Amino acid sequence: MSDKAPLIFTAHLGMLKPANLVAQEAMRETKGTVRVTMTGGMANQKRRGLYRKVAELVAPLLNDLHGMTINEDDLHDITRDKLGLVEIITLPSGDTHKKRRSTSNAKMGEAERAEYTTKALALWSTWTGVDVTTLLEEAA
Repeated sequence: MSDKAPLIFTAHLGMLKPANLVAQEAMRETKGTVRVTMTGGMANQKRRGLYRKVAELVAPLLNDLHGMTINEDDLHDITRDKLGLVEIITLPSGDTHKKRRSTSNAKMGEAERAEYTTKALALWSTWTGVDVTTLLEEAA
């Protein structure tokens, strides 16, 4: 998983069509020419996609339940903090900086990512009061 939500598109009539909420929002902001890097499914893209789809469901649930205004990238950062994928660095001024560990393919192996995803889904289930199975079914 990258640290930002992926922009996912599907091929449609010889063009690229936004396939997730983040891609739709990015398209609204796009003016002129953009550079695109096309990637395929080398790692377990289904697990990565599942994580992001469930995050798309959980962020609005948390916003509604607790009067918050987070998006799925915020949820990803909060989840990494909660699951210990963060190093707190104290600056000379006394301020602190969070250095979050990446969950990208280059930084996290498949077994470790599977464990992270399982823990994240269980955590989100606790926060929302929605059973993990229900979250998974909704994401599908």
